[in-house]
Amino acid sequence: MSNQHGNVWGIILAGGEGRRLKSFIRSQYGSDIPKQYCSFTGTRSMLRHTIDRAEMLIQPERLLTIVSKQHSRYVHDQLSDRPSGTVIVQPAILETGPAILYLLLHVYQRDPEAKICLFPSDHFILNEQSFMKHIEFSSKFVGNNPQAIVLLGVPPQQPETGYGWIVTGEQIVGDHQSRAYPVSRFVEKPNAFIANQLFREGSLWNTMIIVCKAKTVLASFKMFTPAMYQAFWGIRSVLGSSIEAHAVAKVYATLSPVNFSCSILEKNPVGLRAVSMQGVYWNDWGDAAHVQSDMLRFCEPKYNSVVPLPFTETGKGGVRMSLVNKT
Repeated sequence: MSNQHGNVWGIILAGGEGRRLKSFIRSQYGSDIPKQYCSFTGTRSMLRHTIDRAEMLIQPERLLTIVSKQHSRYVHDQLSDRPSGTVIVQPAILETGPAILYLLLHVYQRDPEAKICLFPSDHFILNEQSFMKHIEFSSKFVGNNPQAIVLLGVPPQQPETGYGWIVTGEQIVGDHQSRAYPVSRFVEKPNAFIANQLFREGSLWNTMIIVCKAKTVLASFKMFTPAMYQAFWGIRSVLGSSIEAHAVAKVYATLSPVNFSCSILEKNPVGLRAVSMQGVYWNDWGDAAHVQSDMLRFCEPKYNSVVPLPFTETGKGGVRMSLVNKT
């Protein structure tokens, strides 16, 4: 897989608190470290796994990560080696909308024709090369369909009630591995009856991994969240300067939390496309049950008991549990 794909950029969301997993992490580590900085398997944190996957396709200087000011201890420990200008600090946590818009403007200022790949930093993914081939397929699809916003979906393993689902139409294009579909609608965390129906109909789990043109999704922000868009657009000229942090803090102080999925994606299904990821194991490690299930399933049996280790300033590893990923 080539990592020289022209104007393909990546943005990684690593600014959240991971509230649903806090009690589990506290019970294992004795601290409230955000989950993206934890190394549940092996020696790399979830965030570093995400970075390493993305760099199979995207050049390091085109991979931006948004973090939160209150996590500075962990940011310094794990991201001090990142290229200059690629770690973006938000002053507060206001859901995903402001974070994504802030990163998009950084990319757009540097490359107005950029294609962006959006990666949450709390996903457990096996078959990483296959996963990134789906990202590459989606990037090429967007190159041919610049108004499309592509969501990566996963064929479900069971009628899960804790995930969002994508209901798709007839296949548009595809190959032996990746297939693209129009999006009919979203169903967010359905009850058991609806989840069973979606499962039988072949709907997809929504990973919230997205590929699109930066300017296409910026236009959606402008249409559906005009006040927030104008607030950020007004400071675009200072991005990358010495007064950026001050200007961004003033913008954040005027905002309320905005959820990207609810406020942008679900309001604009016409331009949405879904790519079904065949041959990839994906799980959103948003709660303890998902984490523990995958640990038992994919880690060596002798490491199945969790052994919490203290936080150490050792570079990229983060807080670590003594578990080894088979892959």
